[in-house]
Amino acid sequence: MNLEQLNCLIAVVEEGSISAGARRLNLTQPPVSLQLQRLEAQCGVRLLERGSRKIRLTEAGQSLYDTAKRIQSLTLAAQEDMKNFQLGKKGSLHLGMISSGTGEHFFRGVRYFIQRYPKISFQLYEGNTYQLLDALEKEAIDLAVIRTPFSHSRVDRKVLCQESFCAVGVQELFPSPLPDALSLEALQNLALLGYRRWERIIQETCRKRDFSLYFRCLADDARSCLQWAQAGLGIALVPESVVSLSHGLIAVPVEEAALASQVCLVRKKGRPLHETARLFWTNY
Repeated sequence: MNLEQLNCLIAVVEEGSISAGARRLNLTQPPVSLQLQRLEAQCGVRLLERGSRKIRLTEAGQSLYDTAKRIQSLTLAAQEDMKNFQLGKKGSLHLGMISSGTGEHFFRGVRYFIQRYPKISFQLYEGNTYQLLDALEKEAIDLAVIRTPFSHSRVDRKVLCQESFCAVGVQELFPSPLPDALSLEALQNLALLGYRRWERIIQETCRKRDFSLYFRCLADDARSCLQWAQAGLGIALVPESVVSLSHGLIAVPVEEAALASQVCLVRKKGRPLHETARLFWTNY
């Protein structure tokens, strides 16, 4: 198989038909059909189910499509790196970053790195921790900045910072007078908005003290929690670095040792790093 065949597969799948895929590739339908036939013959399995309205992937086709997307992404990244070299730069670092924010400590490190290596550019990929771990496993990115909790079994990590949680919301939802800090117990009668993967940790901490908390909304992204808080729908429990993403909301620290979120730089365990990624990993 070759890149031309894989690009045909991607276009046809994403456009829903061979004719639409061919238009996307600025080709006529016959050569695209021929490329797909050759691809299926080389794979020895059926990749596409040609329905009356829309083409669907078989199980084997889905597997190859996922691989083809990674190859396409890596190919585009390699082309971008070569352009950077033509411009006298040192290539790109493909860095995954949590969309919820990473705090000033991370950006101080980036500024220091750029001062030492000003000709290295960055290609950023945003997502939640699980999405970035998956991209790291598939080697779609070099390194990732993610937030605990996550499984450490397949990654090496460097802890960049540790931060506590804050309760964030409109002022009328907080107790009056506004306290300097809140305990978990003080949150019992409030409608909360929180990270889905932190909910179990928080509730287990509460159960040990014979109470529970009410979460009106659980989300995978802190920004969603802040949007709900902005609408007055509850109080968001988010790491302190995320507070800077809120606008006009009250933020009160939550005093609880169990709620300590670490921001980490991670790499896939056992994967050799290319020079640009190695420099960032060792010098950050």
